[in-house]
Amino acid sequence: MTMLPVLHALRVVEFTHMVAGPSCGQVLADLGAQVTKVEPPQGDVTRRMGPITGDVAALYASTNRNKTVVCLDITRPDEAEKARQLAIEADVVVSNLDAAMLVQAGLDAARLRALNPRLICVHVTGFGPDGPAGTDGLAQASMGMMSMTGSIEGPTFRTGPSVVDVSTGIWAALGVLAALENLRQTGQGDFIQASLADTCLYMQYPQFTMFDAASDVVRRNGNHSMVSCTPMFDTADGRLLVTVLHRRHWQALCEAAGAPELVDDPAFATNEQRCEAQARIEILLNPAMRKRTRAEWTSQLRAARLPCGPERDYAEVVSDPALHARGMFYRLDNGEGHSLQVRMPLDFETTRRAMPRPPPVLPLSEGADRA
Repeated sequence: MTMLPVLHALRVVEFTHMVAGPSCGQVLADLGAQVTKVEPPQGDVTRRMGPITGDVAALYASTNRNKTVVCLDITRPDEAEKARQLAIEADVVVSNLDAAMLVQAGLDAARLRALNPRLICVHVTGFGPDGPAGTDGLAQASMGMMSMTGSIEGPTFRTGPSVVDVSTGIWAALGVLAALENLRQTGQGDFIQASLADTCLYMQYPQFTMFDAASDVVRRNGNHSMVSCTPMFDTADGRLLVTVLHRRHWQALCEAAGAPELVDDPAFATNEQRCEAQARIEILLNPAMRKRTRAEWTSQLRAARLPCGPERDYAEVVSDPALHARGMFYRLDNGEGHSLQVRMPLDFETTRRAMPRPPPVLPLSEGADRA
């Protein structure tokens, strides 16, 4: 018997653009769902943003694999009606377009679920249904994440990658899976709302709970953790991050670095003291750490069961043969080129995922402006 992907019978229609909405559909598509993305005649704006690989922009390719595309201008009544029919015949509708545009086109959750009560609708916003438009960076700035990112002194920073966009899409997909189980039990569909701001808040729940308990402890701390000792050392060919959680770790680090006298130094006796002294620990041990490479230190310290690892840039990460061997990185044919893809970070024993397919090519339509 042919084994099909776990969500092979699920029909999903997307009215999405950018990253957060499409990433929800991509999670479902990777699990085998039949995802149809509705785009305007000129296509999703990300088709024209950033570097191009083959016939498609890398940003678009990164978050729209395993989908098919239909071109409809939902601002036109006749095409909005086609889109509405497509939506109500689906099992799931995912959107992150402007809510007013969806209402005008009759594609809002209230209208669609009135026509099909079993439908699961997902709408992704920046700051909730009544809030302003939002982006990943705006969510990080307003929800406190930016205030906690950066060196102890100096300006704050947003994260380099758009972690809130991607996380919001994943949470929306998780909501779909929960709603599908509810549908199985009750026969009722659902309307799921997810926002970048709420996701950003949730991503920081340990910090907020600790802040409420002791606001002076939760502060911007550079590369150092607030609750464990995480010195960053200079080696002969780059930097190495080490995590010291208890005395055994501390002893292993000191002995490896040729400083056994620090093991019983009262200034570093407890986890709290080591956390406070992380910058000093770096100064004390860096001369020894600079004498060997990241790989040499990683091998030695891991052999001593001390958590550690090298700081790597993107060039090193994408050339890591182990990641390619495990299929975390793979390539999809995009016409004249091949886009690098990152698969979902789950390994299943029996559950089947979809076979990777490249992002959909935008159908040619007469008179469409692709500029």
